[in-house]
Amino acid sequence: VERVLKDHHVRCRDRTFTPLVTLWTFLSQVPSPDHSCREAVARLIAFRVAPGQKPCGPETGSYCKARQRLPRKGVTDLARGTAPELDETAQGSWTWDGRRVRWVEGTTVSLPDTKAHREAFPQPRSQGPGVGSPLARRVAVIALAPGAVRELALGPSKGKQTGETALFRTPWDRFATGDLILGDRYCASSFGIAPLLGRGVDGPFRMHQRRKYDFRRGRRLGVEDQVVRGTKPKRPEWRDEAWYAPLPAERLVRELRVKVQRDGFRGDELVLVTTLLDPQGSTKEELADLDLERWNLERDLRSIKTVMPMDVLR
Repeated sequence: VERVLKDHHVRCRDRTFTPLVTLWTFLSQVPSPDHSCREAVARLIAFRVAPGQKPCGPETGSYCKARQRLPRKGVTDLARGTAPELDETAQGSWTWDGRRVRWVEGTTVSLPDTKAHREAFPQPRSQGPGVGSPLARRVAVIALAPGAVRELALGPSKGKQTGETALFRTPWDRFATGDLILGDRYCASSFGIAPLLGRGVDGPFRMHQRRKYDFRRGRRLGVEDQVVRGTKPKRPEWRDEAWYAPLPAERLVRELRVKVQRDGFRGDELVLVTTLLDPQGSTKEELADLDLERWNLERDLRSIKTVMPMDVLR
């Protein structure tokens, strides 16, 4: 923490609210049911009095000024540094075939109804003007083993390039070779799989409902398990030639279907598309079990939103 604060040139003007104390007080303020600065300072006073230290004044001015000196980029770097540490120190048994799993999931959160929020995060079309709350869309990259958020992309919930697919492209550069990605249907597009495959990143994805598949046409690996060859689509308008040119002209992907018998699961089958082509190293059943872990991870994301009071309507 001290190194990150030093790198961002955070200076201290108050002997009580040092950068470390200010950060601690701020982090304790965020998940508290009472978000007020007064309550945060009161918590700090109790923390100091308990071991016999001299209490600070109850006024909030010094704390508010010290908190404003905390750079947002510094707090972001601390979060991005903490999650990988938790992930790297996780037990080896929490990996999948020796590979660390990252889960990608999108969600929305309602925001306080302020003018600034309404301009940056417009209300959904289903709400009338002046009714409801601004809505923000977020796509989180969560490490499977510790359940820690490694990356978070934020954007409005409507407009061009504001969907989960667009936000999913934001953290691509932070995926490392050997990572395994768990994603929903929107990750299974040609422009979702090819760039990740070029970085040495694999993963099973749910087959998009609009994509057609036929288990009689590919190279057969087993019952309803095949490898098919895909061609490079035309360059979309939202991407430049520098991004499009390095993509391979062809790619091999594996398509498979598994029967699912699990209480509470919608439907009785699971159709996946994956870049893991070896049926011996990654069986159909293993890939299906891995994909079904997403339902547990969705509860993790809901818990984070609840504990951190991220949704004002809940």
